[in-house]
Formats: sequence, structure tokens, C-alpha cells
Amino acid sequence: MRYLILIFIITCFSCISEKDDRFAEIVDLRKNCKNFADNFEGEMNSFWGKEMADMHRHSIVTDPLNAENHVLKIELKLEDFANGGKRSEITMFPKDSFGYKSVYSFRFLLPESFFFKDESYIQYIIHQWHDEASAGFDWETNSDTQPPVHLLIENDPLGDYYLVFKNGIKTGNLDEIYSKKWNEKLKPNQWYTFSCEILWSLYNNVGYAAPKLDRKYLINWISSKDSTAIHWISRRNMYNVSPNYFKMGLYRNGFEKHDRVIYFDDFEFESYRAE
Repeated sequence: MRYLILIFIITCFSCISEKDDRFAEIVDLRKNCKNFADNFEGEMNSFWGKEMADMHRHSIVTDPLNAENHVLKIELKLEDFANGGKRSEITMFPKDSFGYKSVYSFRFLLPESFFFKDESYIQYIIHQWHDEASAGFDWETNSDTQPPVHLLIENDPLGDYYLVFKNGIKTGNLDEIYSKKWNEKLKPNQWYTFSCEILWSLYNNVGYAAPKLDRKYLINWISSKDSTAIHWISRRNMYNVSPNYFKMGLYRNGFEKHDRVIYFDDFEFESYRAE
């Protein structure tokens, strides 16, 4: 019996020590906490995956506003098509299912060349949490969903560009997505910091997202019960128990007329089991 216990312990430690580079992270097993970070100095960290038509669509370059800093540049051309969509995105798989809380942030910059006046409507998703197909299905048989969390850029008839945050699930006739538009117009050659806290859940009265831009909450409601401030969107944000995965870059819907470039920097992520 003692030998069986010893074999079991050795097997467990062997399983813990084996890691796929795509999921490389710092894990504190005592707190069940995971941390990812990348400041894009030198090569990209090994936990990133890529969904791009051409690997030349991403590169580490000099910060357009600071010659001493390096950032990630992602480009999307009109002809690009990868993984079933018009996209150039990097991916990360923290594998956090329901009951986990994710807290993360990153900076992004839109160059002057991102802004055009000759397009009646554009829509670029620059960040999303994408769902996995339900168990026993693939994306050919389970494709009628929208990302439960996504951050996108839209323009208006005047040619001004705005940031929009969406949270909730949509599949078939069910549409629970809540959309919040940032009040201020986006400007070229300016770094913005997006951050968010998300509690993953299959239930509407549990799951939530609390997004910020430059440390200011996008959601600012006043409770009718006790007049306290509310800064989160209460929505379920999982279609099934399979963990959503993180993406940032450029994904377009097909109305656009021009190639686009975006810059990212200072990615930080932490997740842990909520109490």
C-alpha cells in the first residue's frame, strides 16, 4: 500500500511539472492564482498564440511616441482571412472556468492611418474573450454565438471613432448583450489603457464585468436602493463550462475599405478562484 501511495504522489508531481508553452504561466498553487505579463521588449512571451493570415502581420517595433520603448504592432490587410474570419489576433488560454475572477489591462494606440472619412461604417474588435464550442461540437456545428466579452471600435456618420464595450451572451433568439459606448472620441497617436475585472459565470445574477478606460469606469450607475455607485455589468458570460480564451488584435466584419494597424503594450493579467 505504501508503494502505491508513493507511485501516486510521483505521478501527481510529474503531471504538474509538464507544461505546454502555449499555456505557460506563473501559478501559485496555494492561492490558485495565475499571472501573465508581457511588455513586448524583445520577443513575445511563449504563452501567446497567433491567428493571422501571415506571421509578418505582427512585429515588435519602436513605440511611435517613445523611442526608448518597444511595443507590439499588429496589421490587418483587406485580403487577410484566418481561422474562419478577417482577423490578425494573438491569443492566450488561461483556462479559467466559472467561479474564477480575471483582472487584466493593456495599452493600445491607433495611428493617424487608422482614421478615414470615406467609410460609412466600420467595426473592428480589438479585444475579445472568445467561447469554446460545447462538448461534442465544433465550430461547424456550434457557430451561432457571439463573444461574451468584446471591445470594439466603431465610427459614426460624421467620421468620428468611438470605443464600445459589449458583455453578455447571444445565440439563436437569445440576446442578452449589453453595449456601452465610451463618451469621448478616440484620437490618433494617443495611448489608452483598457482594464477590466470579470467574474466568470453561467448565471446572470453572478457573472459580471467592470471595464475601465484610463482608470475611469465605463459603467456609472446609481443604485435605486441605497444610492451607491455601480460600476459593473451583471451578465452571464459563459455558454458552457469550457473556459473562454483571451484575444487582442484586429478583427473586422467586412464593411471596411482600408488596411489597418494597431499598437499594444504593457499587458498584465491575473486570475484566481473567487471566494
